[in-house]
Amino acid sequence: MTPSFPNEAMPDEALYTLLCKYLLDEADTEERAWVETWKEADPGNMALLVSLGKVLDTAAANEKTVAADTPYAWSQLQEKMDDKPALIAIRSKPRFTWLKIAAVLLIALGAGWWFLLGNKPQEVYAGPVHTTLTDGSNVQLSDGAKLEVARGFNEKNRKVTLTGTASFDVKGSAANPFVITLGHNEVKVLGTRFMIDYQPGAATLKVHVSNGKVMVIDHDKQDSVLLTDGMLLQKDNDRPAFRIASHVTDMGKRSLSFQDTPLEEVLHTITEVYDIKVEVMDTDLLKLPVRADFTGESTEDVMKSLALMLNAHYEKVNDRQYKLK
Repeated sequence: MTPSFPNEAMPDEALYTLLCKYLLDEADTEERAWVETWKEADPGNMALLVSLGKVLDTAAANEKTVAADTPYAWSQLQEKMDDKPALIAIRSKPRFTWLKIAAVLLIALGAGWWFLLGNKPQEVYAGPVHTTLTDGSNVQLSDGAKLEVARGFNEKNRKVTLTGTASFDVKGSAANPFVITLGHNEVKVLGTRFMIDYQPGAATLKVHVSNGKVMVIDHDKQDSVLLTDGMLLQKDNDRPAFRIASHVTDMGKRSLSFQDTPLEEVLHTITEVYDIKVEVMDTDLLKLPVRADFTGESTEDVMKSLALMLNAHYEKVNDRQYKLK
């Protein structure tokens, strides 16, 4: 029988048996392909596989002790599996390998079950929805967004996982920061209002702080940055390094507010928010102050307004490049 697609429900016993085969290099080509796809379907799946590998290593290290009770364990496991329809075809393998799998599943289904479930969420919210978490933090999820609340979430253990777009109003606690996992990135919050847009498929991340402070951490690059009021962080596959803009009052509406801000700083924000390049032909313009508010204006309108305020001229080179002179 062909394994079900990773997003479909699978009995726990059948899933863990297949994962054990994969870790023991006993899976066939079709089964390995299924697990490889399953690993990528959700960040928690890879963590679960790693956890199961640790349990497997533990069982192997204590093989003689575990093997003594394996026949009983296997009979108990087989009874559990007979209660549910098998979604994967398990081919006959040498007795040694299957006894080891039985021992691992005994640990998984018994005293060690907590170890494997530690990565499963306590609650899952799918947008669009507004919810208040048990620590008092408010979360507004946009359509298509998903928030997973970690098992054991409370005022001292405030960890969640997000995909999609969401706005947060987090209750402050310097001793117990609110932590949001975004793939290989992490946001630590000391108490603030902010918005996150994380799209794992496109590897894009945006974090905007309305007020307060958050720290964004890239564990792969061992990089971090502290964001404060009005700051916007962006990264993507094409430009994986953190890019920071300031004077952003609303990320979703592209609202910008400049109060006697030097043009050099204004242009840095505009190039990041609008994803354009602006070449200044007269460098003396860079020090001139700009006082302006923009909300949802087109790039063309923003450049026209800047040129008018500065008694300058602008030239459109292409859709993503301008000259100011």
